[in-house]
Amino acid sequence: MADGRPNPDQEALSKIDTTVPHSARIWNYWMGGKDNYEVDRIAGDAYREVAPNIETMARASREYLIRTVTFVAGELGIRQFLDIGTGLPSYDNTHQVAQRVAPESRIVYVDNDPLVLRHAQA
Repeated sequence: MADGRPNPDQEALSKIDTTVPHSARIWNYWMGGKDNYEVDRIAGDAYREVAPNIETMARASREYLIRTVTFVAGELGIRQFLDIGTGLPSYDNTHQVAQRVAPESRIVYVDNDPLVLRHAQA
């Protein structure tokens, strides 16, 4: 990390398996995203059988993010945001919400999931 850029673990990145359900892709499915596979949709549907409100809860968490970021950017003047455990993008991501209110806002996304890192590098 001498040049300031992260040095991702290439072995971890090469181990991404699209034949096994992954929590970030399942969450993306529940959020109406496009970055998921059939195996993730099957697992997400099976999980919904056990927890019927999970999709509603996932979307409610996004609505909370939208309300919170809109408030702190608009009413409190916050211009720097740190999104920890960002997951895969879907709709109204932190930068989109903050920059709608204050275009000069800066956002740093952090996640320890190799799948999310691979997606961010694409």
